[in-house]
Amino acid sequence: MDPDTTTISEADLTRLLPTCQRCRRLRRKCDTNLPACRLCEKGKAECTFFDHALQQTLPRSYVHSLLTRLGRLRSVQATVNGSAEPLDPFPIPQHHRNISTTSSQLLQPPPNEWGTYTSDLSFDKHFIVNHANPTCWQFLGSSSPYALAVEVLVHAQAKLGSMVQHPDYAGPEFWLNAQSTELLESTQRTSPPSRTEVDMLVDYYMSTTNGLVVCFDRQDVSTDLDLYLSHAGMGVKYLTGKEAHQFFRISMICAIASANKSRHQSLYEAEATAYYTEAVQYVEEVTSDISADALEALLLLILFALFYPRRGDIWKLLDFACRLSVELGYHTEPNDEYEDEKARRRRRSTFWGLYSVERTVGQHLGRPSDLTEEIITAEYPASLNESALADPDTLQFILTSHSYRLAYLRSEIFRELYLPAIAPNLPRLWYEQSLEHILAWRRELQFLDTGLGMGSMTCDISFDSSICFLFQPLLLRALAATKDPVLPPDSHDVIPLESYRSAVNVVEFYKKVFRGTEGTTWGMYPVTLISAHYIFSASMAIMAHCLLAIDARLPVVSFSRELSADSHDGSVDFSGIHDVSGTCLILLNTLAKKWPGMVGTLDIYKNLQDKVLPIMMRTGIA
Repeated sequence: MDPDTTTISEADLTRLLPTCQRCRRLRRKCDTNLPACRLCEKGKAECTFFDHALQQTLPRSYVHSLLTRLGRLRSVQATVNGSAEPLDPFPIPQHHRNISTTSSQLLQPPPNEWGTYTSDLSFDKHFIVNHANPTCWQFLGSSSPYALAVEVLVHAQAKLGSMVQHPDYAGPEFWLNAQSTELLESTQRTSPPSRTEVDMLVDYYMSTTNGLVVCFDRQDVSTDLDLYLSHAGMGVKYLTGKEAHQFFRISMICAIASANKSRHQSLYEAEATAYYTEAVQYVEEVTSDISADALEALLLLILFALFYPRRGDIWKLLDFACRLSVELGYHTEPNDEYEDEKARRRRRSTFWGLYSVERTVGQHLGRPSDLTEEIITAEYPASLNESALADPDTLQFILTSHSYRLAYLRSEIFRELYLPAIAPNLPRLWYEQSLEHILAWRRELQFLDTGLGMGSMTCDISFDSSICFLFQPLLLRALAATKDPVLPPDSHDVIPLESYRSAVNVVEFYKKVFRGTEGTTWGMYPVTLISAHYIFSASMAIMAHCLLAIDARLPVVSFSRELSADSHDGSVDFSGIHDVSGTCLILLNTLAKKWPGMVGTLDIYKNLQDKVLPIMMRTGIA
């Protein structure tokens, strides 16, 4: 078949658009322009239409975003296939240049020595998952820690030569597929847990994980305890309906709490498995219907998979949960006069908690989301101007809600900065404005005496990790530009000062978390695969700054006077690099013990540190 016949043009797709609701109401002739018809654009009104398949009203901008994404996906596919001929089926802004190909021109790009396939026009990576079967690849976008790790390794190999050895880990098997090396076997209870133990674990969950992804009310969960305790440890498999949901809910809550506590007491590893084994016998029953209980059940499975990725395909679970949330209408604000305040808050908290986890996981993998912002009208669970700030628990809930707003800001940055198939070279003003949006979000907390809690800690780590996230493309470009002996003549690459400071702050944050004793707020903060991504990304950013400082050809630039007020000469201060780097090693070593598949990330960093830090000492940088 001629490949050209399979390419659907934008005109073919937009011809199917129905008349928008405004033109229908005004009885005007409606065109098929995107993202809005001419009359709606002229009247500065939102251009919407009713989708009979979804049974809901959608903006035309949503269709436009899908078409744009389709064009980007075609370009990504063409980039992977090694095409050199441009094809732009859906025009997008100039800095989003795309390339495509026909099937008769598919060429395999040459592999580099790090086991990845790369393009000079893109920082997205395609790892060979199974070297015995080179057609099995794993895609990781440029926002993932792996993209930065690869560029750091390539730069170090080019600049330091044989001083940096090639690691024996090529591919995502030492990261994404860590579940294949986890030693977590199923166990069956020989005796039921006591009420005291279950109450303790439920309280632990409510004060930790439920403070980050608020789904449940302690009073509602308490009503499920009697049902759970009457069946726990007996191997009962005949519960259905509401009873199955109640049993599953308590089992998963205890499993997640045990997974969190296992950081301090290893015996809770077995407890987490036992509670999870009890719960999974009801998975089909509790996820087979379209209900709020089913969505919460999926969210519990997702949260457990963040501790034990072997226990589920987290990406599929997130996909199912997002689709179900749309079917339930959680992404919108319903005109339901019978919905009370408690139900409204629970609906919003469930949706935005799911949104935050899905966006964070997707950004660490460099993958877009099916749940686009154009269709989201749900309000945040709480706002900073509420009157109940005097209550510590309410304040932490409000701060968690505030962190959801930053997740939304990050998603907007992700779409602009990371989704294009070819890395966009955005102007400095764009980075300054994006950083200002993050700083403005942070300033809203300055008038609060936040105290230490799950909400305030989440805001702290979200702030610094978002700055690292924003400036990672500049580090990628700087590393790529300086790996050669001569800079490109048209190079305008710079080193972002704020990136190093925020990376150090991320490392220091998790240093306090891992040093926190059991029962303290620091010691109770959940350490999941999201935490591992943050630590690995920050460690690679620190090493990238060290390599760029040794090269010393690119200028260090500050993008905010607010964050660089204490910098006298505008340069990176490496005075504490030995302590910081040592902390990175300790953290990565701890993660490698928790998830043995991460040993490769530890070896990569250690191999680089052993060669880079002595050079910094000899040259007077540190």
